[in-house]
Amino acid sequence: MPKVAIVYSSGMGRTKKMAEAVAEGVQTVEGVDLVLQSRNEFNIDDVKDADAIALGGGTYSGSLTHAMDTLLQVLKETDLKAKVGAAFGSYGWSGEGVPMLIDHLKEMGLNVIEPGIKAKQTPDREALEACFMLGRALAEGVKG
Repeated sequence: MPKVAIVYSSGMGRTKKMAEAVAEGVQTVEGVDLVLQSRNEFNIDDVKDADAIALGGGTYSGSLTHAMDTLLQVLKETDLKAKVGAAFGSYGWSGEGVPMLIDHLKEMGLNVIEPGIKAKQTPDREALEACFMLGRALAEGVKG
């Protein structure tokens, strides 16, 4: 069965809300498995087996968080070519994290859905709806 893996890092719970909205979108498509993991729960085998990967990470001081950098190093050691990728996250001031995630996904050879979804501070209804639609699109895309 096709699978979508969502892995996120969330210090304040904002990106977690976005990840949950992406997951809700995935769950609307029958016949697609879902893995939703925080960075602390991350299991590389779940990501290796996935057909699509959505990464969620916030922006901290104009960059990705240390937790997300560590996760990316593990992912870069894994063959993820030809999978579908997407990125989302929240930020306080500058919002560079999501474009950085997109760049990393492209470097790893994933077919990335652009643009990523960014939310300033707490994601509003519009951002959560965009996350929901992203999840649905990922699931429909891997289902074929």
